[in-house]
Amino acid sequence: MIVDVNSFTALVAKNELGAGVAQFVGDILLGSIAVVEREGGSVIGVNGDAIFAILPDAESTFMACVGIAKDLNATCSYLAGTDYITSIPAPPSLKIGVEYGLLDSGTITTKALGNIPFCIGPATNYAARIIAAGAGNRCHIGPAAYAAGMNAWLAGQTIHEVAGKRGEPAYPYYQLHLGDIWIEGQRDDGEYYW
Repeated sequence: MIVDVNSFTALVAKNELGAGVAQFVGDILLGSIAVVEREGGSVIGVNGDAIFAILPDAESTFMACVGIAKDLNATCSYLAGTDYITSIPAPPSLKIGVEYGLLDSGTITTKALGNIPFCIGPATNYAARIIAAGAGNRCHIGPAAYAAGMNAWLAGQTIHEVAGKRGEPAYPYYQLHLGDIWIEGQRDDGEYYW
């Protein structure tokens, strides 16, 4: 699973938070990390505005997706009462990419950061490609994750495609609709925080 903050580059370029951008992104991702760990998963990497996580099975992965959506709504509610509201152009939104497969792990050591574990493999590449499609909050499921049990929550879904990079084939994926769970910055009365 990859959980990535939408429009991060634009947020950094346009906001007035300055050095507070890292704290803002950290606050948004912290909830996602807690949800993944609560569902029995492990965060295996952080890269800028994204986390990389592994989960034990399809059910825990689905529950993590739902939990991340719920946490983002709670975060939007909290941020509406802070100084962030005047500094960011729109409510934060997330994109989630899920794919199933084997990963290879290693460690890189640097003087500044010490030992940094990392994992690579076709599943992480695939998840990174399929989250590029669409806009706003979204959760995309790759075909191997679909076949490994995520199909239980994707009944009747049509398959979508996102173009591959130059020379690559298109990447098919399913969209996990989280219904009313994932409402971008919306309050119970239907108004928006931003």
